[in-house]
Amino acid sequence: MNQIELIGKINSIVFENDQDLFKIIDVELLNKLPDYDQENIRVTGNFGELQLGNSYKFKGELVVHPKFGPQFKATSYEQLMPHEEDSLTKYLSSEQFPGIGKKTAEKIVTELGTDVLDLLKENPRKIDRLDLTAKQKDSLLGGINKMDSLSEVVLKLSKFGIKKKVATAIYKSFHGEALDKIKSDPYSLISEISGYSFKTADEIGADLGIEPYDARRIKGAIFQILQNALGQDGDTFRTLTDLLTQAEELLSINEYDPIATALNELQKEGKVVVNGETAALQNIYQVEQDIAQELKRIVNTRPKTEQFTDKEINTAIKKAEKSLEISYDDTQKLAIKNAINNPVSILTGGPGTGKTTIINGIILCLQELAQIPSASIYSEDPPILLAAPTGRAAKRMSEITGITAKTVHRLLGLGIGENDDSELNELNGDILIVDEMSMVDMFLFRLLVKSIDSTRHIVFVGDQNQLPSVGAGNIFHDLIASKAFPTTQLNTIHRQGEDSSIIKLAHAINEDQDLAEKIIFEKTNNYSFISCKPNLVGPAIEQIVNYALKRGFKKDDIQVLGAMYNGTGGINHLNELIQEIINPAPASDQRRKELKAHNEVFHIGDRILQLQNNPEKDIYNGQIGRVIGIDEESNKECLIANFDGREIKFGSKDLLDITRAYAITVHKSQGSEFPLVILNLTMQNYMMLRRNFLYTAITRASKNLVMVGEKRAYEMALKTPGNNRHTGLTQKIQEILEISEVSSKELSDSETTAENTDLSKEKEEVLNSKEKILTPELIYSGKIDPMIGMENIKLK
Repeated sequence: MNQIELIGKINSIVFENDQDLFKIIDVELLNKLPDYDQENIRVTGNFGELQLGNSYKFKGELVVHPKFGPQFKATSYEQLMPHEEDSLTKYLSSEQFPGIGKKTAEKIVTELGTDVLDLLKENPRKIDRLDLTAKQKDSLLGGINKMDSLSEVVLKLSKFGIKKKVATAIYKSFHGEALDKIKSDPYSLISEISGYSFKTADEIGADLGIEPYDARRIKGAIFQILQNALGQDGDTFRTLTDLLTQAEELLSINEYDPIATALNELQKEGKVVVNGETAALQNIYQVEQDIAQELKRIVNTRPKTEQFTDKEINTAIKKAEKSLEISYDDTQKLAIKNAINNPVSILTGGPGTGKTTIINGIILCLQELAQIPSASIYSEDPPILLAAPTGRAAKRMSEITGITAKTVHRLLGLGIGENDDSELNELNGDILIVDEMSMVDMFLFRLLVKSIDSTRHIVFVGDQNQLPSVGAGNIFHDLIASKAFPTTQLNTIHRQGEDSSIIKLAHAINEDQDLAEKIIFEKTNNYSFISCKPNLVGPAIEQIVNYALKRGFKKDDIQVLGAMYNGTGGINHLNELIQEIINPAPASDQRRKELKAHNEVFHIGDRILQLQNNPEKDIYNGQIGRVIGIDEESNKECLIANFDGREIKFGSKDLLDITRAYAITVHKSQGSEFPLVILNLTMQNYMMLRRNFLYTAITRASKNLVMVGEKRAYEMALKTPGNNRHTGLTQKIQEILEISEVSSKELSDSETTAENTDLSKEKEEVLNSKEKILTPELIYSGKIDPMIGMENIKLK
């Protein structure tokens, strides 16, 4: 192959694969290529970080793509130093040189000339001739070194199988020392770089000749196990027995002693905390410690005496009842009193038990008792603060109270560094109520309690029987289990009506397993079950969606829920099927655009789901939006979506963080309700089939529920308790707040329990109707009614 040289300026990155380094870039030619007379050319190859507008030298060959025509296939490249005064000034004042503005850049060029970059690269000491601060000098030299070393590091790391995203993170942490860091101890990065695994480190370690019993290798395995506990299981510690057993297996060694020795060394180094029979990462142990300390601060800095008399509160409750046209039972009244009389209180209960009504009552009573002017509620510094983990949950909270509720992230003012607590908003006011607390993980909760300044009353509301947070920890459960705060448990079903059969099923799942197993497959006005094999789930759901639309359901009323993304009945496949029904691809003669990205196709009008927190764009994991435009910018397509009334633009990298939302996982649905939920469970999802998973799924249905899949999958979910996360927060709260033993009086106040719901009637009224089984013939013939058991649905 005869290599030729191409010199050009990068106009745009047309395509890049985030899983490796391959890119297609549009380049403006600065030299002439043989047998090519165009001004621009597409260059392909594996590239590290590229700076748009900068000039590069590429080596490779001119090839002809059968579809796209002439292209330059690069085998190597280097960035060229700018030498023109204007471009050099612009470059020196770019983001690559933080702290150097335009005036400073002009001064640098004036004093050292247009060859300044070459001069400083060859002889860094010449920087002393410049009148710059120490930080500016470091920035200038660091930026010059970065031009070559980032590409070098990323490319060399890719040979070890390290993906671009991880390689870039390694470089950002260690810069030019990254390769030396890996060569000296490839295992040390496991604890420092997200996505860098023990498997990768072990491959590099073997290549470097690191022995199986090397302490560096064993420490890396310990870190990996503790990180797996956190990321995969949500646990904040591992028992020593489990840790040693798992380390033996991961390391393929048969001795405990070297592992115990390495663990002791990590403890001495302050990287791991061994507490009794458990081991935890030091930073995770500290998060739980911080939470407990902050809760103690909140409790101890509030008045010790009750602010209002019982008579005053009772009078306020009566006024609230009159205003809301309801009557609170004794348990609900106690929940209101707990909120008003205590700095921290907890309210937990399932659907239909009146949590929403109590929140309204708390607000009205406090307005009355504290003489809060109505106008102040809508001021910039409102006395009543309402928050929830997701945008949908916050929106629903606003609708039921008439007061603006925010996501917890927005309330705290979290910026790009979402775990950065240096610039949190201080929360001051009469009361803070946080709903959907089961969704709040330990990291977000730490920031929340840290931000609470002078707020007098904090009420945590949720349903402890739902799935725990996606992130690590089990905050809501641990707060209740600590018995440190007055807790009201609601069990009585108050909501009656056409959706009550779903509510009764939900309560049966938690309170009466025998009853739940009998009534879950009943035919009711609100829910039904359709049995089908995994390979028929897709066609079955297609028919249900089509039938629901014919019956008058709106497109946004319908939500399919599942457990896994892959497979014939997985979320990804179901999204393709439902998209073709609800928002099909434009006809070939239409001008409407579509965007293909990362094995997904987006159409204008698609419902989409945000998969990761993005504080910079102010959108968060679990938020649902809608595609309103597909635009082209610098030959690079981007997607525009509406999230809660705000337009958000998604570039190529951002598209990794969104997916179609016609079908979503049960975890992502938490905090939301939908008029019609279609739930898909089969034995392919057996690892997810647990009671709290099923409970969370069916309680997403506000009106109607269709359960599809294998009967034994639902039976398994009913019989299998949810995984108990291993966390240390309950113990830390009890120790730091000195909660040793709860007296009978404290217990009656802190664990208020209403009478259990009477479900005996349902036990006697179990229907003996035959199970409706879908066969392939019935599915494809369309002769079976997909809404079996839902004939009497009344649409509103």
